[in-house]
Amino acid sequence: MLLVKNAIAPSSQTPLRIHTSLSPHMTTLNLLQALLLLICVLLSTIVALLPSVFDKQKSLSGRCVIFGLLAVCGLLVFIGTGLITTEQAKQNADWIHKVYWTLVFGCVFALPTMVYLLVNRQSKNSKRSSDTPEVISQPCRQELLASMLTDVIVRVEDSLHDDQLIPLLMEDRREEVGRPPEVTVNAKPSPSWLEKLPKFIRVTAESEPGKKIIDVFERDDIAGRLLILGAPGSGKTTMLLELAQDLILAAQQQPEKPIPVIFELSNWKDDKQAIADWMVADLKFRNKIPEAITREWLETGKLLPLLDGLDELKTRQGKCIARINKFLQTTSGLSQIVVCCREEEYKAGEEILTLRGAVCLKPLEEKQIQGYLQRLNCGHLWHGIQNDPDGLLALAKMPLFLHLIPVAYPNGLESKAKRFNSPDELEVYQEKCRKDLFDAYIKHRLEMPHDCQGYDPKDSKRWLTWLATSLKKQKQTEFFIEKMQPIFLDTTKQKLIFGLILGLISGLIFGLILGLISGLIDKKIELADDLTITWEKARKGLISGLIGLIFGLIGLIFGLIGLIFGLIGLIFGLIFGLIFGLPGEEIKNRNKPNQGIKDSAKNTIIISCILLPAGMLLYAAPLVVRGEFVEPISTMISGLGWALIFGIISAGLPVIQHFALRLILWKSGAIPWNYARFLSYANERRLIKQVGGRYRFIHDLLREHFAKM
Repeated sequence: MLLVKNAIAPSSQTPLRIHTSLSPHMTTLNLLQALLLLICVLLSTIVALLPSVFDKQKSLSGRCVIFGLLAVCGLLVFIGTGLITTEQAKQNADWIHKVYWTLVFGCVFALPTMVYLLVNRQSKNSKRSSDTPEVISQPCRQELLASMLTDVIVRVEDSLHDDQLIPLLMEDRREEVGRPPEVTVNAKPSPSWLEKLPKFIRVTAESEPGKKIIDVFERDDIAGRLLILGAPGSGKTTMLLELAQDLILAAQQQPEKPIPVIFELSNWKDDKQAIADWMVADLKFRNKIPEAITREWLETGKLLPLLDGLDELKTRQGKCIARINKFLQTTSGLSQIVVCCREEEYKAGEEILTLRGAVCLKPLEEKQIQGYLQRLNCGHLWHGIQNDPDGLLALAKMPLFLHLIPVAYPNGLESKAKRFNSPDELEVYQEKCRKDLFDAYIKHRLEMPHDCQGYDPKDSKRWLTWLATSLKKQKQTEFFIEKMQPIFLDTTKQKLIFGLILGLISGLIFGLILGLISGLIDKKIELADDLTITWEKARKGLISGLIGLIFGLIGLIFGLIGLIFGLIGLIFGLIFGLIFGLPGEEIKNRNKPNQGIKDSAKNTIIISCILLPAGMLLYAAPLVVRGEFVEPISTMISGLGWALIFGIISAGLPVIQHFALRLILWKSGAIPWNYARFLSYANERRLIKQVGGRYRFIHDLLREHFAKM
């Protein structure tokens, strides 16, 4: 302050330019402008961060205080910006006096508020770390159960036709998991007939038709470790969904029950990846469950994995079974698990699962088929089905095909019995019947009356064929729009165009050549839809900024330029620390189409807005050091440019890549422009199942049929 007071001239009309002993080229006015610029950037950062605190503040008095801080900080920024952009000819004693009081008030409001923001975030994170894992995971448990129940209910409803559920028949296949067909516990030399009776109350079609799978799951000799087998279309996944629904409802009422979660084994890509690590990564992507919580759930038996689609792994099935068995051996707390697989594929493999029980779904009986058709008022179809025992009748014994027949052939059937000279002819005929059934079902669904937002059946079929082929290539059953990757491009020409577009869009940042190379090498698009970073990383950012300030103060010995760069280092350290220290949601379901890309775009805007003051500082600091006039419009434009560059680097690159990929696929005719609306349309036509932001064909067999087109 002595420097400032000594700099005041007796005349207010003469501009001051008193040289300091720090450097022959630096002036007091330069120093004042630099300090004023620093405080304006700090206040601008506070203005950008306080609204988030305002939303979380519950009390009226607290909100009033925050609103008052916003108003004062905004006013000080406005006054400070006006003083910085004042021409130097007017920078007299009166100007210095105003700068002095602006700096005083700015420090009074800026520094305590910054400390409040940082301490408030630190206390929240400290509270989380001091809580027990049980307290931390309870909110995640409730939200995950609600999310799983919603998904299961939607999938179960989509699996039904006119809300008609067919009771499925099961038979005991415990030998498929290495157990003897009959197990006698504490047998007596001469058991009575009453003691023998429970041995016959088993999961057989003859004794208990339509028995609920939850009753089998909870049997004492199975104790929640079950394998579900069946033929394609026999209803394995539907039965797994029914089991999941009953288990979720029980877990919501009884906190000690584990959380049932359905996992698609087709998403297990790395043969060397442990099943536990894969589950942790899968839940983190789908529901934003922190890795530590998922691992704690697995180790303590609070998670009940329901693994579907083991047969989808084809030749990798044996390796997956070995990984599951190792997972069961090494995870001491895990007591329950369910696995679904096609019977033929499971038996063809050499490995078996070390579970406690297994059931196999049996084909429907003729009386079940006839009763189902009568309940749908489609009894006129039974005669044609009955007259084709090797074709439609064999298909109708599978619930999937029985659901499709009334839709595909609403006007009746004229099938007749055929004779075959060899098993190969029979197999060819059955394959033709299945193909004709799928074609008729697809044709009827796509030609159903619709509003003006409908699509041409030929286009719809082409787009669905591309989707099925892409899923088959990626060995996936579920589809996320945001998970589309450059590998979806079929030809080198498409990859070349993708690289050129990416290079043109991001050329200011990485250059055309780098964009072209990245398009040719099929670089994976990594989403940036989560700003959640721990307090530890935020603390490191602040430490980096303080180190920059220390070096800047050391540079003060050599001149004011060192101080300016030190202040810039402090600003960037504070800003990045505050950004990356923002606490995010612990659980966040992907319940909207393309949610990951939309969140990445939103985060790009948020980061750019918060970094705008730092970008303005980068432009204005050198001008202030040289004593040149700082033009407001140029400062704003330059700052916005720097902020956008950092925002795109932090979160915007996936958005650019996704846009370029979608543009290529749209121009090639593989997808429509509004992909989410088309997939919702396919969901209404009962060709695609939509659960939140996830899509899958109504059955794997239908997906395979489209892929063969």
